Amino acid sequence: MKRSASLVLVELLIMLTVFAVAAALCLRAFVWSDNNSKQSAAEDFALIQTQNAAETLKHYRGDFSLAARDYGGQWDGNSWNVSYNDSWNVTAEKAVYFLQVMPISCETDYLGQARLTVVDGEGSVLAELSVCWQEVEP
Repeated sequence: MKRSASLVLVELLIMLTVFAVAAALCLRAFVWSDNNSKQSAAEDFALIQTQNAAETLKHYRGDFSLAARDYGGQWDGNSWNVSYNDSWNVTAEKAVYFLQVMPISCETDYLGQARLTVVDGEGSVLAELSVCWQEVEP
């Protein structure tokens, strides 16, 4: 009787170990999935903000100062910079994501071009887009 009780106890200990290992693997998979989901959501929002800024710039036919006034952010004469908080609202404080719009010289007359890039706080590129627009004849 004593021998069968110890065998049951060993079997129970082995089963607990197997379940603990399975739970640890499941928890690790859930954490990886959550991180992957957050990264994908950030990339989606970055692409939406990039497209919105590109459409605003095209609407103003490459007038960066008017686009910055309407959309948000700052035009310093060289680049248009917009900062976003973690909810993707334009902000000047506690910025988590950054959009930079840089004009690119274009060899075609009356065609403007810019490159839009969104990076996170660590400098990882989340979205990148080039945009062209027809400029008004001087």
